[in-house]
Amino acid sequence: MEIHGKILSEGLVKRGHDVTIISTKHPGNNEFEIKNGVKLHYLKNTTFGSRRKGWEKESIKKFLELDKQSNFDVICCQSAVVSGRLQKLKKMRKIPVTVIIESHEGMVFQSELKQVIAHKEGFSGIIKNLFRFLYYYTLWELPLLHQYDAVIGVSDEVTSGIRRWHFLKSKKLHTVYNGIDTNAFRPDEQQRLRIRNIYGIESDMKVILFLSHVTRQKGVAQLIKAMPAILQKSGKVKLLVVGGGEFLKEAKELVKKIKLCNHVIFSGPVAHEEAANYINASDIYVLPTLRQEGLPFAMLEAMACQKAVIASRMGGVPSAITDGENGLLVSPGNTEELSNKALYLLNNESLAVKLASNAQRSAQRQFGVDVMIDRTAQVMEKTL
Repeated sequence: MEIHGKILSEGLVKRGHDVTIISTKHPGNNEFEIKNGVKLHYLKNTTFGSRRKGWEKESIKKFLELDKQSNFDVICCQSAVVSGRLQKLKKMRKIPVTVIIESHEGMVFQSELKQVIAHKEGFSGIIKNLFRFLYYYTLWELPLLHQYDAVIGVSDEVTSGIRRWHFLKSKKLHTVYNGIDTNAFRPDEQQRLRIRNIYGIESDMKVILFLSHVTRQKGVAQLIKAMPAILQKSGKVKLLVVGGGEFLKEAKELVKKIKLCNHVIFSGPVAHEEAANYINASDIYVLPTLRQEGLPFAMLEAMACQKAVIASRMGGVPSAITDGENGLLVSPGNTEELSNKALYLLNNESLAVKLASNAQRSAQRQFGVDVMIDRTAQVMEKTL
């Protein structure tokens, strides 16, 4: 969502629009800044990333204050976070609201169940997650989505899920795929060599890349558990795990437990500007997610860098990957299928090249950043 918001807001500014962002408390306690033409206001009496704890009151207060100065034309938000109290302003000022949905609460709850089943732990938290789902679904998403003028899903699966879970009319729903900068994310042999040299990766070594937040839901444990079977039949392989997160420590402990320390590299988190270089250093990108993803940016970026992709058949992934044409799909949580598909690619270079080339073409044609920005702007203009 952070990447999407940054790309979209900066792209709209470049097209001559005036963009103001109201967000929760800044981790560094900043209250205002301008970045690449985007005005960012951070609400100090809120909690970073939380829809509760002051957000409703403070966001409305700040909006009304800024609206007197800017006379806004459109409100756009990422997820159902604009208070229903603004509907009074809508009637008074006729200001439309567009919401962009990366993943709705139904998808989140399904993901948490999948995670518990795959990891075979955390069953005690299911009740807590159920109450969390009911709170956000019944008090935020369900009532608010019906009040908005346009709802954008970032993949076909997200849009159809919103229609099923929230009973919205089709005329209000739109699908706009996440878009990536194909100029920044492209094959680069120099960066491939640079990153591989940093980590002492030999030229004939195949690299499987996991680049994402390192959480239980992203399936990194399943990928690590698949490595022994891969190494047994294809020895010159390393797994490069790029990212940070709450499961990083456990992931490292899992690697030690199954004696893979010489075959797994943890880079830790890297800046988004460096992501393309790490992708280029790899040969296969794997996203074994257990989460009902909207449309994962990292996967699209790997496709744009002309990498063969293996990803879980769930969420919005099938909106981008057609199995056997521009990537391979696996059942989420199925470690054996994951290792078999990885070996299949490692041992069939011509297939890997074909999938990678098709993936890059798909990224360029369907998931370019300009298409995303222009189509989102068209939806907002339609509400006017």
